[in-house]
Amino acid sequence: MKYYYTFPLDTGGLIEKQPHRLCDLKDSIRMNIDLIIKTHYNENRFNREYGCLIWNKDYSTITNVADWKDEMKSLMLHSIEQNEPRLKDVKLNLDMEDAEIMEKYRDQPLRLKKKITIQISGIIKHLNEPFQHYEFLFFSPLSIG
Repeated sequence: MKYYYTFPLDTGGLIEKQPHRLCDLKDSIRMNIDLIIKTHYNENRFNREYGCLIWNKDYSTITNVADWKDEMKSLMLHSIEQNEPRLKDVKLNLDMEDAEIMEKYRDQPLRLKKKITIQISGIIKHLNEPFQHYEFLFFSPLSIG
């Protein structure tokens, strides 16, 4: 079985020939998908196309929630298909709901955000095995106009 380095990469430890934490293929794919979704385009200086355009939609005004969700789904799916070559037949499901972030010492809502739940499935090419990944993001308050 082949093993992969985990994120975050401890470059100092690697330079000093220290052992680094390793993971299996599925966890490596999960970590890469997480990084793809949470990275802006142009943030990776070696690959300007690595990342996801969803962060350009933060704090946007939405005229149609269904269209916004479809666009977000399309942007994420495109980024994952481009930047995670170990998967095929990738499918993405996206749900959005209101989420109140509570203050630590009071029962008053601190702010209202959108919780975006992402479900990704596909086939690992090398193993021809199914792959599942679940993740959620908290997005800024979105204005619905």
